[in-house]
Amino acid sequence: MGANLRGAFDAANAVAALGSNNKYFDIPQSVSSIFTGQESLLDELASFMFCSIPEIPASKHEFRHAQKRFVIYGLGGSGKTQFCCKFAQDNRQRFWGVFWIDGSSEIRAEQTFSWIAKTAGREPNDRAAKKLESFFPEGERGHILITTRNPLHKIHGTIGEGFFNFGQWDPVAARALLLKASNEPQLWGPSVLDLATKITKALGYLPLAVIVAGRTILKGLCTLRDYLNFYESNWKRVRQRAHRRKSDSSVQIEADPQFTIYVSCDVMYQSLQNEHSQAASDAIELLNVFSFLHRESISVKLLLQGATNPKVEQEHGKKTHRRPPKTWQEWFEPALLMLYQMLKPEPPRPILLDVLRVIEGTDEVFDVYRLREALAELSQRSLIMYRAEKDSYSIHPIVHTWVRERPEMKTADQAIWCRAAATIISQSILLPPLATSAADDDFRRELLPHLLSIRTYEQEIRHQFDRNKAERRRVVPFFQPTPSMNRAAALSMAKYSLVFTQCGLFEDALKVQLAAYEFLHGLLGPGHISSIRIMLALAGTYGHLGQGTQAADLQEEALKNSTESLGNAHPDTLRIMDSLDVSRWMQARFEEATNLHGTAIDGLTLALGSAHEDTLRAKDHLGRVESKYLRHERARELHACAAEGLKATLGEEHLDTLIAMENLAMTYLELGNPSNLALAQIIEEKVLAARTAKLGGEHFYTLWSTLNLARIRASRGDVAEAEAAIRAGLLIAYRNLGADHIGVLNGRTYLGWVQHLAGQTRTAIDELRDVIARQAKLPTAIRGTHPDRSMAMFILADCYQTVGRFDDGIALCAEAIKGIRDIGGQHHPFIGKLEEKVRDLSRERERVLTSVRLPYRGHN
Repeated sequence: MGANLRGAFDAANAVAALGSNNKYFDIPQSVSSIFTGQESLLDELASFMFCSIPEIPASKHEFRHAQKRFVIYGLGGSGKTQFCCKFAQDNRQRFWGVFWIDGSSEIRAEQTFSWIAKTAGREPNDRAAKKLESFFPEGERGHILITTRNPLHKIHGTIGEGFFNFGQWDPVAARALLLKASNEPQLWGPSVLDLATKITKALGYLPLAVIVAGRTILKGLCTLRDYLNFYESNWKRVRQRAHRRKSDSSVQIEADPQFTIYVSCDVMYQSLQNEHSQAASDAIELLNVFSFLHRESISVKLLLQGATNPKVEQEHGKKTHRRPPKTWQEWFEPALLMLYQMLKPEPPRPILLDVLRVIEGTDEVFDVYRLREALAELSQRSLIMYRAEKDSYSIHPIVHTWVRERPEMKTADQAIWCRAAATIISQSILLPPLATSAADDDFRRELLPHLLSIRTYEQEIRHQFDRNKAERRRVVPFFQPTPSMNRAAALSMAKYSLVFTQCGLFEDALKVQLAAYEFLHGLLGPGHISSIRIMLALAGTYGHLGQGTQAADLQEEALKNSTESLGNAHPDTLRIMDSLDVSRWMQARFEEATNLHGTAIDGLTLALGSAHEDTLRAKDHLGRVESKYLRHERARELHACAAEGLKATLGEEHLDTLIAMENLAMTYLELGNPSNLALAQIIEEKVLAARTAKLGGEHFYTLWSTLNLARIRASRGDVAEAEAAIRAGLLIAYRNLGADHIGVLNGRTYLGWVQHLAGQTRTAIDELRDVIARQAKLPTAIRGTHPDRSMAMFILADCYQTVGRFDDGIALCAEAIKGIRDIGGQHHPFIGKLEEKVRDLSRERERVLTSVRLPYRGHN
């Protein structure tokens, strides 16, 4: 390319940059004030990214105007992320938005995609998967930088050479970085430069190791002149400890090419131990705990809530009183429990760091300044990194591994710190009726990576204990990686289940809820409020998994126990009644559901008021029953009241508000006519966007919104778009929920309906026949009848009418009518719709028979 043409493009880009207004800027870490080197690579990357005419040959890449992607690969600690953050900062004004995706796990990728959607009001690519290319946005637009240790990923680069290899840093740049990090005077003489060259060479020119070395010198632990001797002595000490331990992890650490970073970090760790100050001691404890959390997004809010929530729970517990005991059994059970607790050995108390404990004798005030001081100790040593805009910390992957696997960290030590991490997570979670706002829901979902990280390390520690026992090594007999079941452990399980449920991991929630339920039910009895609440949570999970009968049975038992324990007018009893109502209408027991809802709404209104969130939820639930009775105008009034009230009480993006809004949208769909359908689409699009941002594209509620929006669009004539959306959602639902889940079968029902609208009636018949056969076996089906099955049979009958199979359609409607009557729905209005369909089929059959009947000519 000629110089004049290149200059024209550069000038055009410069003008565009002046007019740019960067609105969103989110990078994984702040750019260091001592960033040094790589200037030529930054310039080269800018020329690749912002050149309007690619210089790559057409043979190298199939598309000359493809998405602009560039890969930076190399060892951990080689400065890849800092380089990209520096590039983003330098070119910030060229972009409307700069975002980063954490690809360390599918969960983290999903969460960062969702954060983008929520922050920027966009719908990101939500197909998080193990393949790197699945993270790229669709289309040809966008500028993407990829950091990785895997050199195979360099094939994804599309501009310039496609990649930079950060295998070894420039020695001159590494030397300058060391001198800046150690705050050496700027007039660097030959002797200083020579010392810096030798140090950086010994550290393999890895930026992270160089920075930690500079901090070591800056802290006064050694000088530039004696650093190599200091480093060598520490290297030998770490190596000797690794050999004494002789564990697999120690051997792996010594063989790791980043061993120099481990030694540098160990130097800083030793400096903390040698300080003998409260801040240093607190910093060591925090660092050990952080190594068992996920390495990103360790927020100060998490630590604060982990410290202060026990006080909130204690104050709430004082306000919650049971009805005074009336029977001898009610008097006897608390005494029996007290005797049991006296005779049973004291279970291990939750491990909480000293820095997260309240100050005794000062009205239990938490010392946040002590916490901040400890975090500053770690940040100043480059052991953790601070993100001011989110008030959170992260740890470099190498440091994260080193802290957890360093030679002196025995398996029992790992168990202690892992349990301390679990305690912080558990105490940071408040169970309903506490912390029910949309912000509280968001916070709990953000805990999922930490919770999964702890669970993974607990399993590894447990396996190591087992291996140690098998090898007859000494194991601390009084400490196990996870505590035996006790009330505190059961409470933690209940809290974890709330996180799993809100993230759509219902199988994980079920496992911990079952364990907590069995323990609490056996220890406290069925009438205790803790037993009742875990029973309700378990019922909700069964409902999400499509096991409605188990859910209803548990709710019925909980209602009985709560009535006996708390009384029939207590808000908890009324909430349970409302939950049971929902299960009853899902079982097609609509009349019973209507009666229960009425009682619950009246009681909640009297106890809590008409504007309380629980009263509003109950009204929303009653609206669904009214819809089942085809009383759509009454349903619309209830859903509108609930949606507006919950918006005012909980906020427009709270999950319960979104449920009420969605129910309102579907009522508008049932009411029909163009104006109602337009309103339905506007509301459902808002619900889908909010759920995608909050929950991710694969959550059950997001998929449900996708299906409902497709139904609305199909009703407005966008049949092809609706079919594509339903098929895409079903692919995810099959994988996450299974082929026989009630939600999957419901999605297939409306896929058949859309196919019928599109003229693919014979394909729709095959789809619906299989759906109906599976619905007859649903856990919530009564003698083969289920409300969803009745609807599928109605749609299939309409398909039969289109292809002329009138007798099959009549028989199908007759079967549906009989099923509804068998389960007590003799007066249900849907029977009228089915009977009208039978009359239509009969009239159509007669018309066809009449049109083909030959005229009678008599006998010859």
